[in-house]
Amino acid sequence: MSFGEAIKTCFQKYATFSGRERRSEYWYFYLFTFLVSFVLNCIPLFGFLSSIWWLAQIIPSLAVTVRRFHDIGKSGWNYLFIAIPELLFFGYIFSFMFYAIKDLINAGIDYHNFADNTENIAKIIGDSIIANGSLATFGIYFLILVVSIILWLVWMTRDSQPGENKWGPNPKELPGNEPQNFD
Repeated sequence: MSFGEAIKTCFQKYATFSGRERRSEYWYFYLFTFLVSFVLNCIPLFGFLSSIWWLAQIIPSLAVTVRRFHDIGKSGWNYLFIAIPELLFFGYIFSFMFYAIKDLINAGIDYHNFADNTENIAKIIGDSIIANGSLATFGIYFLILVVSIILWLVWMTRDSQPGENKWGPNPKELPGNEPQNFD
């Protein structure tokens, strides 16, 4: 499957969570969404478009991921092993930022004169890390995140389950989907 075909297919199957998809379709669509997001986030004028793009691609991205899980013989619910650690890690980062900012506000730091307060800010944030036990928690969440990323890579790079499974026929074995020989 080519890059263009993969993108077209994913958007045609916008919210189709049944069936199976090949590695090439998953990774081409993943690359496409990454590149578009990268461009939209790098150009400040496109901030609003970046939010719209995220909303437009979230459902087809979830759908192609679920179909990819089906292709390797796993339920789409296995995606939770990847998504939940990510949400926990980034939720932890945001909660840490909230507590650090709260501690800075309670300390009466003058944000308009940031350069003169760097030592005070560093001390307050350091005390906040120690007080909330944040460093150990961060390490645990980070380790869980790394394991989930490795699990995602192993699953999403796995070859299709041969033959038909409970989610349908192997897309590689369908007529017209023979592997291309580039010799």
